Amino acid sequence: MKPVRTIYFDRPSPGFLCESAVAMGNFDGIHRGHKTIIQTLIDRARQMHLSPVILTFDPHPRIVFGQDFKILTTVYEREILLRRLGVEMIVHIRFTRQFAEIDHEEFVRDYLVRSLGAKLVVVGYDHHFGRGRAGNPETLTQLGKKYDFETVVVPPVKHRRQEVRSSLIRQLVGTGEIETANDFLGHPYLVAGKVIAGRGLGKQIGYPTANLEIPPFKLLPPDGVYAARTRIMPEVSLRDSMVYIGRAPTFNLPHRMFEVHIMDYEGGSLYNRFLAVHLIKFVRGDRAFRSAEELRRQIDHDAEITRQILSQAE
Repeated sequence: MKPVRTIYFDRPSPGFLCESAVAMGNFDGIHRGHKTIIQTLIDRARQMHLSPVILTFDPHPRIVFGQDFKILTTVYEREILLRRLGVEMIVHIRFTRQFAEIDHEEFVRDYLVRSLGAKLVVVGYDHHFGRGRAGNPETLTQLGKKYDFETVVVPPVKHRRQEVRSSLIRQLVGTGEIETANDFLGHPYLVAGKVIAGRGLGKQIGYPTANLEIPPFKLLPPDGVYAARTRIMPEVSLRDSMVYIGRAPTFNLPHRMFEVHIMDYEGGSLYNRFLAVHLIKFVRGDRAFRSAEELRRQIDHDAEITRQILSQAE
């Protein structure tokens, strides 16, 4: 796979690109609906001999406006998922309160047309942009006539008779319904990050773990044990894994952790490496144990169940 070229705009950059096709949105989760938008972009760009570009915003607007909000995909995770879809360029606009005050036509003129040279713009049916969310697919279509680009509006995507939306998937992940969330995403829920120093508790009981650094705005499922598959970046291969999320009540730790035990891993230290962890299925909830030995016996059982789950997973 080709590397993804990632660009950040703090302001318009006239002439940065020309003859491009742009898909615009937050793309939180890169779910089945987003994939339809992206595939439409790639197909139409190829037909029109244009360069396909994903235009998105960071941080998520709802975080900037101080809402109690967790995201499905960080910038790093989004790049991992977009690379698998064949995307080669992502433009992130740094979203601020000041940027939110830009008029929707000014945004189209200065960013889409003058900076990215858009000749085709692809959006979802419910996309809004500009001050007061005044920009929408209808206004975008009209502005396309004025600024000489074609607009493609992708209708709702349904799966199992339900519309696929990031809000639905957030609800599913938040309540621990990982398998159903994965079904609507079209891929296993991804948690990716750098391995940081832990307390070494797993190693003491025979299950060494890599402790991932997770940003506070990243949505994690409820505490417990999960079957997973892990990529040690930039490797391509997936390794069977067992994930623990929680505060280790047996040891009364103060902070929530995301720990990964990669089964049968005999390589060196993973400290400061980046892992991409794909959650497959919930195994059990978190609880305190009377001793480290009782915890070890439970983890032995968890590992056996995890192997069974992963042997049957696609």
